[in-house]
Amino acid sequence: MAELGVRAWPPAPLRTERLVLRPSAARDRAAFIELFASPEVGTHVGGSRPRDELERAVPEVPGRRPGVFVIDLDGAMIGMVTLDRRDARRPGHVRPDAQEAELGYMFLPKAWGRGYAAEACAAVLDWFTDAFPGEPLVLRTRVANDRALRLAVKLGFAEVERFEEYGAEQWFDVWHPVPVSG
Repeated sequence: MAELGVRAWPPAPLRTERLVLRPSAARDRAAFIELFASPEVGTHVGGSRPRDELERAVPEVPGRRPGVFVIDLDGAMIGMVTLDRRDARRPGHVRPDAQEAELGYMFLPKAWGRGYAAEACAAVLDWFTDAFPGEPLVLRTRVANDRALRLAVKLGFAEVERFEEYGAEQWFDVWHPVPVSG
């Protein structure tokens, strides 16, 4: 993940009690299309995209880039967690030079309400702490997305500010890894 540091990407798959977080593969293409075409998912990310457009545009191996973790449950993709550098031109920053690492996630509606997002994001936070010691991580979500706000708080994110972006009020928060003593 060159954008976030010198660590080689992808890391070895991350394993939790129920999930495997891994790089994207060709077998994930249909799930990526379903995710981005879903009206339920689109409600929280500024809209869905037409399925026929996605069928033409999505590459054979979608999401194959540094910072994308496919969330795999029993051999099938149910969502993804992403880490990206936050563009300095966007509102919301906690460092003077901006370019903070930003956590994002999207799950297929059939996976909602089962704790998979918390489990997957916690694994990514653990990986991030080891890969980028002491670096803060930010998250932005729509204020209207109650489930995402509860998850952010559960994961240890703290509100920094609110602002308007993408036509909706956004909650911007930061997570500071606990320094390892030793």
